[in-house]
Amino acid sequence: MTGRIRRARLDDAAAIAYVHVMGWRETYPGIVPARTLATMDVFSRTRYWAQVLDNKRNRIDVFVAEMPVDGEDRVVGFGVTGPEQVGLTEYSGEFHALYVLKVGQGRGLGARMMAAMASALIQRGMNASTVWALRDNWPARRFYEKMGGLLVSERPLMFDGTRVMEVAYGWDDVAPIARRSEEAWR
Repeated sequence: MTGRIRRARLDDAAAIAYVHVMGWRETYPGIVPARTLATMDVFSRTRYWAQVLDNKRNRIDVFVAEMPVDGEDRVVGFGVTGPEQVGLTEYSGEFHALYVLKVGQGRGLGARMMAAMASALIQRGMNASTVWALRDNWPARRFYEKMGGLLVSERPLMFDGTRVMEVAYGWDDVAPIARRSEEAWR
């Protein structure tokens, strides 16, 4: 097993920001406008993530995935979970974000992060959950389907004047995700 999942700390803000920006740039070319990707910057994302991680009243949980890269442990992914935000009332929780850089993909980090996030949702009493993915992001969609998610909704988003569709996957009970080991998801 390569890497580990842990709760994010305030000093992870810059690393999370880097993964956030680079994750979009690796994943979304041809899906969102090039201008959207070009204008994302690590500096502003670092300020955003520092505020998120420093807010003790947040009802969210943030996790990072670390693994050795070039001889030292680096954050190569992050995940965020908390209350459902869109109005799908049959679901109380939401996997708000899950990004793993290409260097960390295929090692079970995404599945292990989903397990950690599912456990956090359960601890907060949110057993039914959703996740949103861009409709044309087929690797993410296949991943969520493999994790047992069922397509439950869709909505349009606007990026720099371009309409992009997003789809939601839902789980009536995230306990099976929390219980499964990395090997079981491969």
